[in-house]
Amino acid sequence: MGYLEPTSTQGSRTIPVFQKVLEMARGGFSLDTTGLTVGDTIPAGTPMVFDEATRKAKKATLTGTAPNETSDAKGLLYTDVKIEANAPVDVVLRGTVYARRVTPTINAAHKKALPLIIFSESR
Repeated sequence: MGYLEPTSTQGSRTIPVFQKVLEMARGGFSLDTTGLTVGDTIPAGTPMVFDEATRKAKKATLTGTAPNETSDAKGLLYTDVKIEANAPVDVVLRGTVYARRVTPTINAAHKKALPLIIFSESR
């Protein structure tokens, strides 16, 4: 893994999103595009949920209302992914992410659902 990988494209530059990755979900997944717009990009660090049996992954969702929201997140998206049929997806289960570099900002309920991810506030 190179120093600047994985990165997220924001505007005209790419920036590292993860400080350290200790564990990823094995085998990778295909993106479930249900409810997503083909051609858009899901940025690295987005909370994700996956199904080991179907090998499909999708964006995590929140249920309930603040401050009692709950998340179904199981990890964070490793790199930017362009939304298309069966796009490959890798999910980080344990590691450190630069929280300020993830856009949009990760909701507190998602953070609570991911106890093995450290959300670093360093730049």
